Amino acid sequence: MKKVIILFLLISFCGGSPESMSTQPQQDQELSQNGVSEKSSQESKASQESGNQSQNSGLTIQTLPDIKEFITNKSDRFFVDFEDIIAGHPYVGKRSPRPHNDAQVYFSNTDPRWREATKPSDFPALYAVADGIIELAQGNGSYYNVVDHSDSDPPWWHSAYLLKLQFAQNNGNVVSFLYQMEGYVIKEDENFFRDYLLVENGQVVKKGDILGYMYVPTLEEMVGTMQGSSHIAFALMEKRGTSKEQEMAPAIFTEEVVEQFSNLYRNPKEGWESTSYGNDWARGRGLPSSMGWYIGPEEHPFGGEYLDVVLYGDERDASLDPKQEIISTDLGFQTDNYIFNQHGHGNTTLDLPFSDNSKIDFIVVTNGSPVNLKFIFTENNGNKRESSFINKRKGMGYMYQYYEGFGVNSNTQLVIEDPENWGWSVAFVDAGTSVIIPGQTRTVQPKCPPGCPPSPNPYKLNQSKDK
Repeated sequence: MKKVIILFLLISFCGGSPESMSTQPQQDQELSQNGVSEKSSQESKASQESGNQSQNSGLTIQTLPDIKEFITNKSDRFFVDFEDIIAGHPYVGKRSPRPHNDAQVYFSNTDPRWREATKPSDFPALYAVADGIIELAQGNGSYYNVVDHSDSDPPWWHSAYLLKLQFAQNNGNVVSFLYQMEGYVIKEDENFFRDYLLVENGQVVKKGDILGYMYVPTLEEMVGTMQGSSHIAFALMEKRGTSKEQEMAPAIFTEEVVEQFSNLYRNPKEGWESTSYGNDWARGRGLPSSMGWYIGPEEHPFGGEYLDVVLYGDERDASLDPKQEIISTDLGFQTDNYIFNQHGHGNTTLDLPFSDNSKIDFIVVTNGSPVNLKFIFTENNGNKRESSFINKRKGMGYMYQYYEGFGVNSNTQLVIEDPENWGWSVAFVDAGTSVIIPGQTRTVQPKCPPGCPPSPNPYKLNQSKDK
């Protein structure tokens, strides 16, 4: 075997330090709407687009609707325009192989609209998904949120910005929609993102109002790893007590909106070969249409149920097929001539039509774990020889593996052990067949690390020292 490339999905919970994420309660304050204020004269476009906002609507925390009203009264306003995003993934719940605490949408770092932008309103707009009340973090936390990786080797970090839209309540607990903008960029000026948020803490907004803009950096400006991707993290957050919040699947959108989002995460606009690709895109690859996948009861906004797929937000979700299916002809080989290809779920043994003394390339994608794969070679004298090459322990998620220049003979079987039916996909071709591997098309190296400036809030490093 000449070369093996393994791409696996790293879990990297979004968000900054607990200190920078804390927010100011608004429980006793009646708030009025005075229109989305402009941060500078260059935001006149936003003022025109947001001219339909109501004045003095009288909405307060106490009069927010019950979250269950969104079971039947879904929002038809996604928080970004679909023409502005290229990929995404739904909320991947605690019962999935590798849980994640939000959903995400991704942006192209080569889109000329963003590369040529000169002011905040040239970038993708952020919309209110419902009527609600803005909540910003205490101090400068919403405008400058440190996403810290100072415990990495080499250390790095990036600066983000965020807001919450308080739009509903559940048994007296405020439910918010989280917007966290992460371009994977370091802005040492802590006021840089102020012009990218048009709202103030406590401001009342209407569904469809422009709340701000997503700063999308060029590839040359990005930091981190070659597998990072500029994105917005979004989820529902239920406030429980003074400091605890529960993340939930953002299942408040109409079926039409969910289908648009789902088609995008299954079929990224720039393809899986996009130079803006990030490993986290794979969280949505092959998933059924949904805003939440394999969630626990506390992650369901409309009631405590274990659900595999959250699409409608009602009893119909219980009958939906949760299987993740990645088509074997879509793995990256640039050919229609396969020696063998198949995708499926569960345990199986495949007879492979190899020729003696041949060389092959192949790709294996496994969706969850535990999963084990091995070849069984039967020699001319009848003796069998086993070669195990994938052993995924429980708790591992999506993994893409490319093998190049593998020598094989006839009478070969592939044994797949997938006891929890998470799914797999395999494709075998002649050695030397052209292939495009996700994440391998980007040629621009991150600005740092190494050499990133010290994190202004190295909380992960401090946490690791405390252990």
